[in-house]
Amino acid sequence: MRSPAPKRNNGNEHARVSASGIPKASLERMAQYHQIAMRAGEDGNESLSSVFLARILGVDETLVRKDMASVSIPGKPRVGYATGQIIDTLEEIFGLSQHTDAVMIGCGGIGSALLRYPGFRKYGLRISAAFDADYQKVNQRVGEYIVLPMEKCRSVINTFRVKVAILAVPADAAQETVDWLICRGIRAIWNFAPIHLRVPEGVVVRNENLALGLAELIHRLKQQNLEEEGGAANA
Repeated sequence: MRSPAPKRNNGNEHARVSASGIPKASLERMAQYHQIAMRAGEDGNESLSSVFLARILGVDETLVRKDMASVSIPGKPRVGYATGQIIDTLEEIFGLSQHTDAVMIGCGGIGSALLRYPGFRKYGLRISAAFDADYQKVNQRVGEYIVLPMEKCRSVINTFRVKVAILAVPADAAQETVDWLICRGIRAIWNFAPIHLRVPEGVVVRNENLALGLAELIHRLKQQNLEEEGGAANA
């Protein structure tokens, strides 16, 4: 049984801070702070030190303190930062206290795995419906969703005022699908297709290129092996 989470404030006990103007690297660290604070809160830990956070992220503790100060999260000497306030402040910054509806486009391997992932709701993302152009996938159950044909996507976007699409379609279909979605009012694309998308100004794209990530991982591993071999030869 999990310990009760620490008391969280009502969002009015700290200065309101917007994500606009915060550097991308800082935002990425803050997303990790939020994840760590959520787990700590579930375990009943009421405070987190900059040393602890820095050790997990592999950064200097002064950088953690700088990040916290930039979003008006106060710390106490020898105590650290209140877990509840970290959660509240960062949820306000990322807009996690409000639900964002999204549609899933493509229900193959990656799309199906994303549909089954239960953690999105913790971050305010609610998948309204899942769609696929392959009629062999239509009407199949994936997790709690029944895959719908693309013909029904427009009505779902309009009904739920959806602005976010999660794209998990083959590369050769991605650009045409994105163009269609943008014409229907989608303004943010979370792209899992291995292709660079062309979008007009005012549309936000986040690319998750798994193949590129794997290539970078293997490259770093090879570099590490070469360095270790070189060190052994010089020993």
